[in-house]
Amino acid sequence: MREFKDLSYGPHGERNLLDLYLPDQSNSPVPLVVLIHGGGWRKGNKSSYEGAAKSLVEEGFAAASINYRFWPEWVFPAAVEDAYKAVQWLVSKAADFGLDPERIGLMGGSAGAHLSSFLALNTAHSNNDNRLGTFRINARCVVDCYGPVDFVWMMQSASAEIVEGFMGKPLRADTVMDYLSASPAAMWRQNPPPFLILHGTLDVGVKIGEVPIGISEQFAKNLRAMGGEAEFIAVEGAPHGFMCYFEHPFAKQYWPLVLKFFHKYLDG
Repeated sequence: MREFKDLSYGPHGERNLLDLYLPDQSNSPVPLVVLIHGGGWRKGNKSSYEGAAKSLVEEGFAAASINYRFWPEWVFPAAVEDAYKAVQWLVSKAADFGLDPERIGLMGGSAGAHLSSFLALNTAHSNNDNRLGTFRINARCVVDCYGPVDFVWMMQSASAEIVEGFMGKPLRADTVMDYLSASPAAMWRQNPPPFLILHGTLDVGVKIGEVPIGISEQFAKNLRAMGGEAEFIAVEGAPHGFMCYFEHPFAKQYWPLVLKFFHKYLDG
């Protein structure tokens, strides 16, 4: 295994760093899984996915875990733009690192799942960085772990203040379209990539930081209505954040399913 820590993909210092994990030298380009950590878009670090990244490398994948900008200093769409920049940078360096730019998977937990889902459905996000203007992300598949993908619904939960902070504005009649534009659940993409959606049954939105499980269930239905494949799994007895820690008992239980999913859609 080869590790490259703190690679800079953008101009924002620590917030624009990523860690890249690669298998030993391969005769052909390898598929890449981009990992995006959670933390309410205001905390967290790429190192939280180190265990998952190393496991992916053992399975023959490359893995990249990224940092991104946080609110309150940076509000939407800063984190989204950073995630785009990170993937764009990795694609631009594909030949240098032996990556296959046509076989990219995305995975995130909580806020990271929101960003992963956003990239998968809004493949050419309109933003203030002209360098991203012609770049399109075509993810092969996505693992969404309890992502807050419906911001209007989230505003009815105990986590409303987190979403409002990330948006940098309250939800009102004149801002509802802004909230919807930031919500993957409100996006339409014909034949979206396959999704695996995991959500704990104890994660219902009654405590700050939680995401109502109904959001994930409805998101899977929306994806299937677009013509996509979406498997929703309610993890009995699991709390919010169970996949953020590689040694968590529920993470250990469901990690083989995640690996199987990535093999299905990224191999060959």
